[in-house]
This record gives sequence, C-alpha cells and structure tokens, in this order.
Amino acid sequence: MNRRKKKPQKVDYIQLAKDKLEAVDWQSAKQALLSRWGQLPKIHQRALMVLVPIVLVLILIPFPEGTPEQAEIVSQRVPVAVNTQSLSEQGEVVAPTVKTEQWQEYTVKSGDTLAQVFRTNNLPMSDLNALVRVESSDKPLSHIKAGQLVRFKVTPEGALDVLQLEKASKSVMFFRLSNGGFAQSK
Repeated sequence: MNRRKKKPQKVDYIQLAKDKLEAVDWQSAKQALLSRWGQLPKIHQRALMVLVPIVLVLILIPFPEGTPEQAEIVSQRVPVAVNTQSLSEQGEVVAPTVKTEQWQEYTVKSGDTLAQVFRTNNLPMSDLNALVRVESSDKPLSHIKAGQLVRFKVTPEGALDVLQLEKASKSVMFFRLSNGGFAQSK
C-alpha cells in the first residue's frame, strides 16, 4: 500500500477571479441592469439611490472597537458582608410571630375569576400562583361561582396568610407555611 499523502493542489484564486471577471460581457450586463432599473417604480429608484451609497459608506468606514461606556468601566472591589458563623454558633433563631389582621370577606360576582378577586383586593398574584400549585384535584380555586364567599387574612406586609372558600356546606382553606408556600385543608 502506498501511504504517501497527496500534495494539495495549489490554486491561484486571484488569477481565477481575474479570469472570471474578464469573461463577463459587461455591455450586456449593463443593458440588462438598465432595463431592470427602468421597470422599478420611481419611489424605489429614489430609495435605492439614497440607501446604496449609505450602506457602502457604512461598510467601508472602520469603527473603533468597544464603546465609550466600556472604556470607562474600572474594576472596583465592593465589600460584601458575609455571615461566617456556623449554625451551631448562631444559636436558635426564633421566627417572629406574624400578626394577621382581621378576616376580610368578598362575595364573588357573576363573571369573576379568582385572579380578578385578587386584583380587586390588592392581593399579590404570586400568592395566587402558589395557591394554584397546591390545589387539589377537585379544583376549588378554578371553580368559583357567583355568590360564593371568599374570606382571607393578610399579613401586615400585604401578603396573603389564609384563604377560605365557602361553598354551600363545604369550606376549603389554604394557609401559608413557614417556608412561604401554601397548604390546603378541607
């Protein structure tokens, strides 16, 4: 077996390009271009007369690398407070008890959705999303009806603490857990 490598052929691309340019019939190309130009509407001809030189100038002008804002950025050190104590050194952290305000009530009107109830009562939509994630298979949040009573408690910070939906003889309650999520009880 012959394992010699083939030598790559050397191609003179510049000469090849020159030969291609010499082979072009410029007179017929010019006539074809002028006939196409005449077929264009006047507005397109004017637009091309303005845009083509602008594009050519933009292509040929060299732009500086980077922007002035990037040149002014200076590396700075920023002090960050980090708690370096381990949990055993910190001792037991007692969570402050959250005092909720009084129960508030809302009677669902015809055509209301739970999202509209939340908006009307200035409740956070993030809490509604968290409630929907823990909703049971009977979908009490999705199937609210006109005349249904919605009771809720809000924390002093404005977050939802407890939500109770009352239907005829049934009541479903959602309450905030210590981790910030919600749970459902029937």
